[in-house]
Amino acid sequence: MTLVYDLRTLTVHFFAPAGTEDQERRMVSIARLIDMIDEEKRKTGPKWKRYYHRHRDHEIARQKVYRAAHPDRIREYNQRYYQDRKKRKAAAPDQAVLIQEAAKCLT
Repeated sequence: MTLVYDLRTLTVHFFAPAGTEDQERRMVSIARLIDMIDEEKRKTGPKWKRYYHRHRDHEIARQKVYRAAHPDRIREYNQRYYQDRKKRKAAAPDQAVLIQEAAKCLT
């Protein structure tokens, strides 16, 4: 049995639709077909999304290379980030003001 995927309408058929005899056909594996479908879906849609998908793999590869080359910098950054986050949570300025105002009301 052969499945036919129409890249123009993005639909799957069990048999070639009528009137498509003159169109180009290629035999591919299901894994390759899934990749082709994803590529076609990426070509449609908003401009920002097409740009994002085009550059996403390149950006991830660049980040992996940097992280492998500078593990000490990444570790130091993460430590500082989480320490600063803890400090911000522990001493939120709005909470201190609320406590002072509540203390004034109680006296």
